Amino acid sequence: MQISQDSLFVIVEGKDLDARFYDRICGSSAKVEAAGYQVWLAEQLKDDVTGVAAGGKKAVLAHFEFFKASGKLTVTSSSGKRSMAFMVDRDNEDVSGGKKRSPHVIYTDMFDVEAEVFIRGSDQEALAGILSLDSASVSQLVTDLSGWVMDLADAWREWITLCVIAKATGAGCDVGFGRESWVNNPKYGAVEAVKLAAAAQKVATSTRRSATEYSAISSRVRRRINSCYSKGHGYRLIKGKWLAPYLMHRVKSHFGSAPVSYKSVEDSLARAYLAACDFREMWADHYRDRLELLT
Repeated sequence: MQISQDSLFVIVEGKDLDARFYDRICGSSAKVEAAGYQVWLAEQLKDDVTGVAAGGKKAVLAHFEFFKASGKLTVTSSSGKRSMAFMVDRDNEDVSGGKKRSPHVIYTDMFDVEAEVFIRGSDQEALAGILSLDSASVSQLVTDLSGWVMDLADAWREWITLCVIAKATGAGCDVGFGRESWVNNPKYGAVEAVKLAAAAQKVATSTRRSATEYSAISSRVRRRINSCYSKGHGYRLIKGKWLAPYLMHRVKSHFGSAPVSYKSVEDSLARAYLAACDFREMWADHYRDRLELLT
């Protein structure tokens, strides 16, 4: 940091999308661009003694704690100001609890970077290219897909609620954001009451909290989630990994038996949507404003 000509060092957690996503964010700010910046994957930072490196959110936050304890989150010298920014997925921690409070830790606006690109990217641009569609076909598809992310948020609302409660109470069971909903039948259909009750029971009986604490936390989580949905913001609670399979489900339902090639499409959807994001739009201010404060 001290010998570099760049003023901002951006540490990111994921290899698939994060480096490109945050590079585009930084490049969309004239102030950050002029100050100079570098984007680093967490696993590029190795322990000087052991040579060990780690990636992911835990590693990013561990680096944050190290630089914080060292008093090096911002360094000012004769060559100017140098700052660190640690970019991490929100993972609904504003609802479940657990967010770090520091201007140097910047959380995604959506659940994670993958959800962000699906929500911010142009359906038309991403799908036309990856599915090789003519303009009329993609226009009809996009019309049919209107509000598709919120559709999933509505269908899986009960599952999302239980996932957040499980996270907030430290429950150790098969209800969590690492799994797709198993309380809906079929997967994107109606909630099955028996399965929902079974899932709720699993969370309640595997929590680390007392019955009183569990009740208080689950009530708080439900209030926050209800508030989010009442504002029409349920899409902010959707995990990015859930979106590509659901989108493919909707696309295939739209085209039916039409001759459309789906080879390797699902695995490439997130990158197609990343390429279809316009980083000059106002949504990027969530990141730009926070990064500019550090330069």
